[in-house]
Amino acid sequence: MNIFARVAGRFSYTRKGRKIVTNIITGLFISLALIIGSLISVLAASHEQRTGFFNEDMITNSGSLETSHYTSSEESPIVDSNDMKIAETYPLPLDGKLTSEYGWRTLDGKQDFHGGIDISTGDNDPIIAIADGLIECIRIDEKSYGLYIIIKHDDGFYTLSAHMAKIYVKEGDRVVQGQILGLVGGGQEDPYPGRSTGRHLHFEVRKAADNNSRIDPLQILNY
Repeated sequence: MNIFARVAGRFSYTRKGRKIVTNIITGLFISLALIIGSLISVLAASHEQRTGFFNEDMITNSGSLETSHYTSSEESPIVDSNDMKIAETYPLPLDGKLTSEYGWRTLDGKQDFHGGIDISTGDNDPIIAIADGLIECIRIDEKSYGLYIIIKHDDGFYTLSAHMAKIYVKEGDRVVQGQILGLVGGGQEDPYPGRSTGRHLHFEVRKAADNNSRIDPLQILNY
């Protein structure tokens, strides 16, 4: 008689009863042995294996976080393009007033070639990307452009946005049409206004990255 049968004999005096009790005790013992074996396997596993178990759980549980989104002052939000001036051409980079056009002009009593357009709202309003592209460079030109961005657009041209008070993107970033690049600057209170008499956006369109290939932005902007 095995040990389970002897233990069962203490709970029942009939053969059938002892058999039932023996089966119950045997099942409990097997279950307990399996649990102990599993615990030993986990404890005996390497550190990488144990962290792998937890990392898998974290990945599974984080699935719901991937759909959440918030916008902070340091992010570059997306402007709904349905609110912009889009027709068969590109939207304005800033929803403001055109204060200076492309071409020759008189500045400080001298003839000066203006290689872009100036748009102003008088405030630190958002500047958007007029088309999808890649941030080519972000620079500071204290004598002229101030803080500026050059974007290489997927459609085969470049744009420059100058006199910026703040920038929300960095070099190498991909941007989409309607994405906010930063805020208008050019005022004396801005850190790098460049050559500016007031807060405004200086905006250029180029066929290449250099300034010898500038064209009139109003040729492609829906103004």
